[in-house]
Amino acid sequence: MLAKARAPRPRPDRSPPEGRHSAAWRSLVLPGLGFVLLIAAAVAHLRRPGVDTKAAPRSGAQTAVPTEAAPMTALDPGLAAALPDLPPPQFAPEASSASGPQAEADRATAERLAARLRAKARLTAEDVRAAEDLYARYPAAARDLLEAVLVASAVAERSARRFDAAAGLLERALTIAPQSPRPRRALLGLRLDVGDWAGAEQAGRALLALSPDDAEAVRAVAYALLRQDRVREATELLAAFLNVHADEETRAFLARIQSDHAPEKSLDEARLAHFHVRYDGDAHEEVGREILRLLDRHYATLARRFDHQPAQPIPVILLSRQEYHAATGAEAWSGGQYDSFDGRVRIPIGGLSAAETPELDETLAHELTHAFVADLSRGLAPNELHEGLAQHVEGRRMSQLDQERLRALADGRLRDVSGFYFGALWLVEDLVAQRGQGGINDLLRAMSATGSVDEAFRHVYGRDFAALQRQAQERLRQRHGS
Repeated sequence: MLAKARAPRPRPDRSPPEGRHSAAWRSLVLPGLGFVLLIAAAVAHLRRPGVDTKAAPRSGAQTAVPTEAAPMTALDPGLAAALPDLPPPQFAPEASSASGPQAEADRATAERLAARLRAKARLTAEDVRAAEDLYARYPAAARDLLEAVLVASAVAERSARRFDAAAGLLERALTIAPQSPRPRRALLGLRLDVGDWAGAEQAGRALLALSPDDAEAVRAVAYALLRQDRVREATELLAAFLNVHADEETRAFLARIQSDHAPEKSLDEARLAHFHVRYDGDAHEEVGREILRLLDRHYATLARRFDHQPAQPIPVILLSRQEYHAATGAEAWSGGQYDSFDGRVRIPIGGLSAAETPELDETLAHELTHAFVADLSRGLAPNELHEGLAQHVEGRRMSQLDQERLRALADGRLRDVSGFYFGALWLVEDLVAQRGQGGINDLLRAMSATGSVDEAFRHVYGRDFAALQRQAQERLRQRHGS
């Protein structure tokens, strides 16, 4: 579970209950990330236990369930989420060009823009044009004013999820103020916000060239490297910063990365087009090859199903059971985990032979579904949607459930963790019945575009999330209730 450092974006907080899953269904809780993966809140999260998954044994497989509630929250340390703290821009045109009615009108325009900036008012395209006009006439005097207007306007565009427009405004700010850290900081926040890890790295390194003591920027670059599966570079960057600066948040961030990835150091690696797979080559060479084949097959299936491919290769870590529990902190019966903090899938494979790897087939399909859904929705998909889709991709259907359990679910008597998962699957089946897989894909993309779960549901299905849940539950009662 990752907590938001700044003002939270409205999002449903619906978490599954604690306990063990009594039915033979596999699922994994994905913390509500949101591909708004920024760094300060992540560091706050580092001091708390990670989100684990538990699994109850079943014949030949395991069923994962959550160990703790995972509210739908997002990360946002405010790198570009709020108007920047800028000194009031001073507008003092040169004396040679500062007389007459035009100069007086320009002073009035500059004062109006400065007042709107001080009030943190939402700027308009007309305000940007006015600032550009002043800059055209007074390039030296109006530079700071135009920079402030462009950055503030970009923040407003980002808030409205118009990311291309925000990027254009920030690129313009960089052309007029190349030595200012403010537009670079806002651009870094924007790149992180949309999950453009390579772009975030580039923007962050440019910011650090101007502000090498900026701890938040260092953590942001390190996180962008981590999401590109460049763990060694991330740790080296953080360690080098800590050699010069005493910063506890950065130290905690480094400790978390080192702890999470320590078991990977001795593993062999296979880098494919869509995956970075690490495993103990001596002990699990045959198992590793077979899992690579399964991963490629599931990737192709999911890419067709969601009409989407994640921008980055997905790291898949195959560990001995002891190393798996050391890396994840999961309980002894855990069967797998997708970690939204670093985008990794971790699977315990100790004791498996190549002939037994088909038993992991459902687990791999389930975990990869979480990765696709998180990437497509920018981390906004609620747990119910995540879990329902992951089960649906596995081939689970409510029709497989016995009538007694269906009746208990419909009557609201199935209140353990299995009730959450069966309810999530029912919800997804209801959504698919309304608009098919295309509707699901439109919904996930709408979440990314709007930044709002409810707005996305209204746009695609005509009702907000809670209303659709009530509707699905009512249909369940009508068909299967006592």
